[in-house]
Amino acid sequence: MISSNYYELNYNPEINRLYITIKGFWRTKEEASGYLQDLGKILLSTRKDFTLLTDLRKMKAGPQEIEEIHLAAQKALLKFGLKQTAEVVESSFVQFQTDKYSRNSQMPLKQFNTIKDAEAFLDKITAKIT
Repeated sequence: MISSNYYELNYNPEINRLYITIKGFWRTKEEASGYLQDLGKILLSTRKDFTLLTDLRKMKAGPQEIEEIHLAAQKALLKFGLKQTAEVVESSFVQFQTDKYSRNSQMPLKQFNTIKDAEAFLDKITAKIT
């Protein structure tokens, strides 16, 4: 697990699933400067067709410059073989913002209200792969 004040990254190799939790408000690129490097490190552990559960319940919508970080992260996820993302989000503004990011990067995304529903959805995707 990799953890900071702004994010947590964890990978479960048994089910080939990456977990990302985004926390708080990222004001500037500098505040979250380690995110892309840490994501790159953990992506080295994943296998093709991994799934991603993103927990955004603690995320606050950020300024325009933060979009660049999220888009770069999504492109890295796709490059490493991301199959499907399930996103748990409570704020409608964050939901709108992250949906826009995913459309721009062409990252496969489905949004949910609960971790349980997101996990169940990804489990079905994983069952189809194996």
